[in-house]
Amino acid sequence: MMNLDRYQATYGEKYPDHIEWLREISTAVDSYQDVLTGADFRNPALDKLLLSSFSMTTEERVRMFEQLSYGDPGSLLFSPGPSLSGVILNEAGSDEQKAQFYDYLKAHDCRTFFAVTEPNKGSDAGRLESRLENGVLNGEKWLIGNGARGEMGVVLFKTGSSPLATRAALLTKEMINSGHLERRLLKQHCMRGARLSYLTFNNMPIPRENLLGEHLHPCERGLFSMIRTFNKMRPCVVGLSIGYAQAVIDLLLEHGEEVDIPLETCRHFNTTLANMREMNIAAARTADKEPDNTAYSSMAKIELDDFVKQIRPFLFTHYQKLQSDRFTHVRKFMRDSYGVDFMEGTHVIQKHNLVNILKRNDYQSPWRGL
Repeated sequence: MMNLDRYQATYGEKYPDHIEWLREISTAVDSYQDVLTGADFRNPALDKLLLSSFSMTTEERVRMFEQLSYGDPGSLLFSPGPSLSGVILNEAGSDEQKAQFYDYLKAHDCRTFFAVTEPNKGSDAGRLESRLENGVLNGEKWLIGNGARGEMGVVLFKTGSSPLATRAALLTKEMINSGHLERRLLKQHCMRGARLSYLTFNNMPIPRENLLGEHLHPCERGLFSMIRTFNKMRPCVVGLSIGYAQAVIDLLLEHGEEVDIPLETCRHFNTTLANMREMNIAAARTADKEPDNTAYSSMAKIELDDFVKQIRPFLFTHYQKLQSDRFTHVRKFMRDSYGVDFMEGTHVIQKHNLVNILKRNDYQSPWRGL
């Protein structure tokens, strides 16, 4: 049972009902009850809130994701909404494509997906093997959140070998169900609510009107849109993890001494989270004002990964004492934390990004001028 007083002390009273509901369904989502029994878990008020994220700023989206993840991030990732596909549509979609996407989500409250990662190339958007040739798409994607269930999505591919040949297309329900796309759910150990999937495109026709960025300069259609998309989504992933960790630390602040976890250690972790939150909000604001400045979203992700590498081994030293139902959420966090490093770019990738920024002398403080 959550202590909402601690949640409200950190976040105020904005989403307590949604947070309780997300925590309530977390066990069922984690055990694939939707797959095993056909049950679906819907909350119309939450669906409406998540749909509104399509038009939010990065900072607004980050604050919302962090607070909702206090309930459970797996349940949040499982929920319908625009997800990453909504972010790239805002970056590279035409007004007609945005309206088509938003209107369908509003009418159907469906899940969506963004198909980037590939088995052989990972999420390196410049080296993708999926190809669009003569208007037909072939390729494989994996680790795609809600890929097996999404009714709309966006797919990334190459049309040639040049850096400008990275393109994206909006996938409608009709295209997804055309028989040219095979989809299957992957087995997961951690962050199961994401419902990661494997997709195979077999000669799927892509109409020209579904290509994103046709109204933009060629330099803005592909890789630059991807960079801006991930720059705006990375602080959301960090916020999601901060909210998850905050729920765990709040529980330990209240009951940690029952299992010999020192109060001072919990307070230390709580202070670290507060500092991370401040940095992540600065990263979100920077992404809104300077979408090509990726330094702060990378730093926020590095700080998150470092925090997880501190708290996880500490919690494992107390694992045997954390077996009661009171600490179920703590044990789940310990398991799910292994998936955090791979979300929106690993620790190593973010450090490489920072090194390249420093080499170009592109670094500018988000606090300059204050």
